[in-house]
Amino acid sequence: MTYSTTLEPLEVDQWFVDRSELRSFVNIVQNIVSTTRDRSETLTTIEPYFSQLLKQNGWLPERFAQPNSDSNMGSSIGQWLLYRSKERSLTIFSLVIPPGSTTPIHDHLSWGLVGLYKGGQEETVYRRVDNGELEGHAQLEKIDVYQVKKGRVYHILPPDQDIHSVKATTVFTPSVSIHVMGNDTGSVWRHQYNLETQSVRAFRSGYSNAPFRGVGK
Repeated sequence: MTYSTTLEPLEVDQWFVDRSELRSFVNIVQNIVSTTRDRSETLTTIEPYFSQLLKQNGWLPERFAQPNSDSNMGSSIGQWLLYRSKERSLTIFSLVIPPGSTTPIHDHLSWGLVGLYKGGQEETVYRRVDNGELEGHAQLEKIDVYQVKKGRVYHILPPDQDIHSVKATTVFTPSVSIHVMGNDTGSVWRHQYNLETQSVRAFRSGYSNAPFRGVGK
């Protein structure tokens, strides 16, 4: 089961949060992406600048740190688009998980960085071990479980660092993580996995604040 990640370009870059801190970070990321070929190197080079952004308070408006009852992720998980390049080759969004809730097991089909902005999380990382030839079937192996604290950054890099689920470990407030991704993650078709039934299905998470546009399967 594979999906095309080719999307129609937008007319202009989209800024849903227009703050100097975010604009400066986006400029840095774009420069690093254009000057590094190896995506592992790209992530490592971006990470210290991303860590600086996570430490700065006040740049993320409160409305982008709220759950969303209409979420395609389920469990009122908010996925709020903060920035999207017109080529759809770079998106930044916040993922807001209510206390005790867990995302479905999913992939991203792109390189990326995830950093915890508020709260606490538990990340469970998986690897697919079947050959993908049987439609609707997927066998996963659990690789590791990480306790993620505020300010921590981890890497997304297919194929072995791309499948995970995330649980909010906070009791009273949602966890908020910031995602820096090399595709339009909320718009592309990707994969959602069920560990118990060893199954996989088509999955498009969308964004809580931006409709689908120019998306193909």
